[in-house]
Amino acid sequence: MSFRDQALSAVRVGDVIFGLGAGGQEKLLLVYEVDQSGFLARHVTTQMSFSFGRDGKTLVNADEGFVTIISTARLPPEMYGVALGLDRKWAGRPDYPDTILSKAEIDLLLKYAAFFRAHPLPPD
Repeated sequence: MSFRDQALSAVRVGDVIFGLGAGGQEKLLLVYEVDQSGFLARHVTTQMSFSFGRDGKTLVNADEGFVTIISTARLPPEMYGVALGLDRKWAGRPDYPDTILSKAEIDLLLKYAAFFRAHPLPPD
């Protein structure tokens, strides 16, 4: 088993991971269900759900596209906590002014992609 396969098979419920959409769109994803064949994760800011195989690729095209996991690195604890809070916030479908982002949320959204890109999955 490759290091990439090992990292993807270690994905667990509660992990915050990073993927790219077909057009290069960055996706901060929270894993909420896992089994032997794959896992389900939702995009933190849109709450859109994706079904992934253990190869880190979506099983079904999402809006004529796909998402590929490029990092499963563990976020630093502070960033992880903010990501979970942001997921809960958007899951509640808030109305203004509850949609206003905190400084910590803004910092997370500005920095998470750089963190994950610095810690990519090993190549196949």
